[in-house]
Amino acid sequence: MIQRVFFDLGLTLAESDVPARYVEYFAQMGRQVSPQGAQRAYHLANKYFMREHRGALGKGNKEVLRQFLYRVCGELNMPELGEGLYELALADRRPAKWTAFPFTREVLQDLRARGLRTGLISNWDPSCRSVLEQNGLTPYLDPIVVSSEVGVEKPDRRIFEKALELSGEDPRECLYVGDNYYDDGVGASQVGMAFCILNPPEKLGIEELDLPWCVPDIRGVAGVVDALNGEDPAV
Repeated sequence: MIQRVFFDLGLTLAESDVPARYVEYFAQMGRQVSPQGAQRAYHLANKYFMREHRGALGKGNKEVLRQFLYRVCGELNMPELGEGLYELALADRRPAKWTAFPFTREVLQDLRARGLRTGLISNWDPSCRSVLEQNGLTPYLDPIVVSSEVGVEKPDRRIFEKALELSGEDPRECLYVGDNYYDDGVGASQVGMAFCILNPPEKLGIEELDLPWCVPDIRGVAGVVDALNGEDPAV
């Protein structure tokens, strides 16, 4: 019986403004890219790196950033703009802005109203708690376990074990929800925790995976919990 749902943060509870910046950068290079096109390319580049370069993203490595942006350009059929995109991104000193999805707080409230406990397990730098505070998410998440604070990252089982220790939960009564199978699914399964992977455009970018539970966004989590608990799925 699922009693607690642990969540990832990035692309799970909150979205980044990075794809919108790509639209700006391409405009500066005289090319028009739609927000939807930029989002799709960002998604596919992310999924490629999650699979082929596990753990490489988010470390501030310039060469990884260059390779990632070349991949974005390739997905947009503009490989020749890779270096230009990299130079513009490197020159942009604004930190990425993470904003809760419009439905995030409502989903967390609804889950808690149903008697489910909620928490966070995230690979993130020291800004994690600020992002949560700025988006009003902190009151809905306990415990909050952040890689930069505990010194270990997903998929290492120890970060999941730390969350279980703090919460006092049995892993068999927990569901982990995230967007990266290779960090989230692999890590959660190592400690015996069920997992659900988020992928907005159906199977796009994760065609290689046969997942027990995959939904577009966290609005589908209640239905997964109901199914795991042998109940009629929530609408």
